[in-house]
Amino acid sequence: MSKSKVLTVVVAVAAILAVAGFTLLPKEVTIYNGSGQTSVFRVGPGKDANGGQIYSISTATADATFDEDGKILSVRFDALEVLSPNDAEHEGAPVFSGWPGQAGYLTAPGSTDETAGKEVAAWQTKLERGDEAYGMNVSEQYAAYEEFFKGKTVAEVEQWFARNTSDKNGRPLKAESTDPGEQAKYSQLSDAEKQALADVTSGASISLKDAHGDFIGALKKAYENRQEVKFDI
Repeated sequence: MSKSKVLTVVVAVAAILAVAGFTLLPKEVTIYNGSGQTSVFRVGPGKDANGGQIYSISTATADATFDEDGKILSVRFDALEVLSPNDAEHEGAPVFSGWPGQAGYLTAPGSTDETAGKEVAAWQTKLERGDEAYGMNVSEQYAAYEEFFKGKTVAEVEQWFARNTSDKNGRPLKAESTDPGEQAKYSQLSDAEKQALADVTSGASISLKDAHGDFIGALKKAYENRQEVKFDI
């Protein structure tokens, strides 16, 4: 989140308190903002019509603000998934045909500086592409996690992830899972934890850490990269 956006949030809160009848004395507010990203390499999704392997790389990003105690005030997730040029199933998805001057991957034509530049310039993140183009409501699912993580420290998010998600795919556990390992892990949760988990899965079921992206790692890096931002209100 940019400093201008952070300032907008702070000013909005101050205005709400003023309308509610609270008198704000001049005070210096300190928060922290940081961005982080992680990349994972995937053998997939699947193969092309000729049996050629499709490869992809997914870079997950997190932009977050934290209070002085390290609690998350806001976080914004996104991801860029780039596929090998032999993928024909995901129309409009970012692809990389190969390094300029080298032979293209499989049957793809070799790239030039011009064609490679145009290809990279056309890349869009999942949020930029939009839910309809991507084929999944990723914006709603990201938003569900972003809201759930508010008020937690990164360490608490990591603890929640370790306890409440599948060891196989990083997705939130569900009561109706038939996987023995997931059933055993779910049974160890308290009633309160199960209810909180149900609230999460009502809005999000995508993995937070798998071959499609490591959002937990990106959030952790955002915290490690945080910089102090001070405002007088």
